[in-house]
Amino acid sequence: MTDAIDSLAQRIEQILRPNFPSDTIIDVSRSGVRDNLHVLVVSRALDNMSEQQKQEHLWSLLEKAGLNQEELSRVSLILPLSVEELRR
Repeated sequence: MTDAIDSLAQRIEQILRPNFPSDTIIDVSRSGVRDNLHVLVVSRALDNMSEQQKQEHLWSLLEKAGLNQEELSRVSLILPLSVEELRR
């Protein structure tokens, strides 16, 4: 299962990367609990979005890329941060 989770992590990053500026930080890593993944995205593209809008945007990108329910269920946390939030 380890190879499948690593492959899914790479796939998630490949799905997200083209949708953000080149200076965006995207980290997809194991959560340490079972075979779940955490997704961190830090991007100025998320500036001026509410937390709900950021969550909906990222989940939508993963769903539209064709991840199935089992793959989506492996993502236990999506943490989207705007550059504005980091400056506070």
